[in-house]
Amino acid sequence: MLSARKKTGIQAIATTVLFTGLYFALTIALAPISYLPFQVRVSDVLIVMSAVVGLPAVYGVFFGCILANLFPVGYPANPVDVVAGSLANLIASYSAYKIAYQRSEKLRIVAATLVSTLIVTLIVGSYLPFIILPEVSWIDVLWIGYLGVFPGELVSQMVLGIPTIMTIQKLIHTGQRRT
Repeated sequence: MLSARKKTGIQAIATTVLFTGLYFALTIALAPISYLPFQVRVSDVLIVMSAVVGLPAVYGVFFGCILANLFPVGYPANPVDVVAGSLANLIASYSAYKIAYQRSEKLRIVAATLVSTLIVTLIVGSYLPFIILPEVSWIDVLWIGYLGVFPGELVSQMVLGIPTIMTIQKLIHTGQRRT
């Protein structure tokens, strides 16, 4: 029989692997909208799931982003994107975790998704024009970087993320009341 501590550790590892695989699979399956300057990376809905799932989701989206950026569809991997994009997900997801984990108030969830959206937008938007364009101006960073990433992050993290989190929290609370 496994001790409770070992069982919890195994569950955390399994959840991390699940989130890694989900992030990678969603990004690749939706590749036409997941890459390049104007993107809606639907897999980024998993970033805010750390508000419900905790640290395994934080690590899972980090590792999933590494894999997704190592194997992009249609162009070669870029080391800056692999490192900086993955770190953006790690920081954003950890921020969402710290703001809203085990707190079901809608205001905290909205704040967590807004903060994580801004983190990804600022980090990814700051480097993306430099790896896409031969010459870059501050206008390119603004238009292609920030305004190219921000709308997609709003869709994935806020429009999709908030209802997903609220639904999962409701299911968890309903399941806890039954037991």
